[in-house]
Amino acid sequence: MTKKILTTTALLALTALVGCQRQQVGNQVGNPIAFSRLTGDYWQIWTMQPDGSKATRITKSLSDKRYPVWSQDGQELFYRTNNNHTFSVNLATGDEAPLMGSFGLSGGAIPSPDGSKFLLVRYRTQLQDSGNLWLAEADGKNSRILTTDTGLQYDPAWSPDGKKIVYICGHGYRTQEIYIIDSDGKNKRKLTNNEAIELLPSFSPDGKTIAYASDMTGDYEIWLMDTDGGNPKQITNSKGIDTRPCWSPDGNNLMFVSNRSGELQLWVMDKDGSNAKQLTDGSPSMDPAWRRNKP
Repeated sequence: MTKKILTTTALLALTALVGCQRQQVGNQVGNPIAFSRLTGDYWQIWTMQPDGSKATRITKSLSDKRYPVWSQDGQELFYRTNNNHTFSVNLATGDEAPLMGSFGLSGGAIPSPDGSKFLLVRYRTQLQDSGNLWLAEADGKNSRILTTDTGLQYDPAWSPDGKKIVYICGHGYRTQEIYIIDSDGKNKRKLTNNEAIELLPSFSPDGKTIAYASDMTGDYEIWLMDTDGGNPKQITNSKGIDTRPCWSPDGNNLMFVSNRSGELQLWVMDKDGSNAKQLTDGSPSMDPAWRRNKP
């Protein structure tokens, strides 16, 4: 009931975590962090400042909530329940409401940089390990499918200018690779091609670099590459899991999840992998989402 291992979306779950920082990171004061924390028997959504202060529990209903994503104006968070339904929560009132209900089982609900539409994964319940990327408005209207490949497409992320989307596509065991596609569904390209499992790609704020997790060297580590797939570089190297890279708004730091200290907690490091520091302890914390600068 509590520390659930999600099934094929096992891979989605394998990568996450967040936490609170004991010192200032770069110049990110004022850009809060949302995350999931095991709170009693359930995962709940929390926020905090990058220095670790003002940790605040946002959701309270008795069910698991994971994978928070900031709204474009920073007034709401979107999250997914353990049964793959999407909700929003108003940060001022705490009110929670279903989102994208017409899509059934789905994940993602990631707003575009201009806030005009949502990117999400829609699962095909009649097929195992099967789902595609869709675009839709918040009420589910004007929806359209973005990818039509077989298998499972997941872990999508927008480029800062909203023109491209990076995501994972897999067709079975150890086939997970990173792809990039224009936001109109054109010009799909494969960025990785190996026997490793790649997960959780994320554009840097300047749009020039993609951070991701890969088990290329035996366990999950954080890697960087150019947006054309060139110059892949491993930037963490520790026993256990390093995963879920999350860029700071200025692009100078990466938050990530690691169990190098014994349990999954949030860490932060410089973008080249140096100066890694543990930010959270105690109850496991996951799924970092660092709010970008407001428009």
